[in-house]
Amino acid sequence: MSSREASPLFEHLLPGERVIWAGQPLPHAGRPLLFVVLRWSSLAIALSSSLFAILLHEAKLPGASSVLAIAVYAGIVGVSSELVPRYTLDQCRFTLTNRRIIWSLGTRVRAMDRKGLSFTRLRWHHSLPNVGTIEFVRAVPFGPLMRQERITFHHIESPHVVLALSRGVQPSQNGDGARSLVEALDKDERILWGGAPRGLQIGWRNWLTALLGLVLCGIAIRYASVSFGALRKLEEVGLPVGSSTWWFFFGACFTTFTFMLTIGAGLMWWGFFRASRQSRDTEYLVTDRRVLIRRGLTELSLDRSRIVDLAEIKGFWGSTHLLFLLDGPEGRALGDSGVMRGRLPSPDAVPPIFFDLEDVEEIKSIFQAQPSPNL
Repeated sequence: MSSREASPLFEHLLPGERVIWAGQPLPHAGRPLLFVVLRWSSLAIALSSSLFAILLHEAKLPGASSVLAIAVYAGIVGVSSELVPRYTLDQCRFTLTNRRIIWSLGTRVRAMDRKGLSFTRLRWHHSLPNVGTIEFVRAVPFGPLMRQERITFHHIESPHVVLALSRGVQPSQNGDGARSLVEALDKDERILWGGAPRGLQIGWRNWLTALLGLVLCGIAIRYASVSFGALRKLEEVGLPVGSSTWWFFFGACFTTFTFMLTIGAGLMWWGFFRASRQSRDTEYLVTDRRVLIRRGLTELSLDRSRIVDLAEIKGFWGSTHLLFLLDGPEGRALGDSGVMRGRLPSPDAVPPIFFDLEDVEEIKSIFQAQPSPNL
């Protein structure tokens, strides 16, 4: 939508400012992964705790009320993880003007000057075509005051159109997560260099996540062995198979085992298999206007006028990480992309970094031959 009536923020507009786009999240686009995991984990804990509480009550053992309290608390968290986004995320309003990017929720308003924007990330929805999330980032500064100012337009229709309007260019026609970076170029934008990371980008964070998942799967298997072994012993001393106590014991143990095994398998998939797939689905472009990165369903767009310098960090097996140091008008504070930190950010975050390149001399020569205004 782009009509004046659609904008909820006219009382916050500056003199001479006009709305060029306004919108809000799609209510049927789902929830962020954090809320989904929190909801199902809390409900699984609530179910398992409830079954154990009933089992303790049936067996006339102490502690049933304490275990039931855990179930109640977990249930409250699970229900809240569904209700909180409904009354916060779903109620957001987004406005793009000729001067600013504006986010509002009730009386809360956040705004960012478009001139001070460092880069943008567009994350396409995993299942809904032409739906995605745009993250506008102003990265300033490095050192003890390091921070990132950001505004997120989540789950909006035609995010590539909004992104193009924020850049002041004509929107491209193609809009879905399956498009390549070439399809995301402006009409008259020229490619100067293109490439991809060397090898699989599976860093120590990914290995640690996968290892944690493997350990949790091992704990789940050990738990199943002990708990179901105890159930067999109870059957041997006279617990009737199929009785209410037997079913409560079996249900509580099976629910806990399934929950731990699912979390463990999910961590292994996230840490290794997902990282491997996204590494194969990563590409880099340098054009006469921008630096572009696509990793999985996420696209990063960085205007070359924001780049003030390049930095190299040696990676494993002879590869090189190329970092873009950023600055911008009205914000004279350097965003270092991670060069001043003890460790680089994860590739999954899609920072302004070309990871694991074989040779960076060609890219450096491009910036030397056609430097940005700040370089």
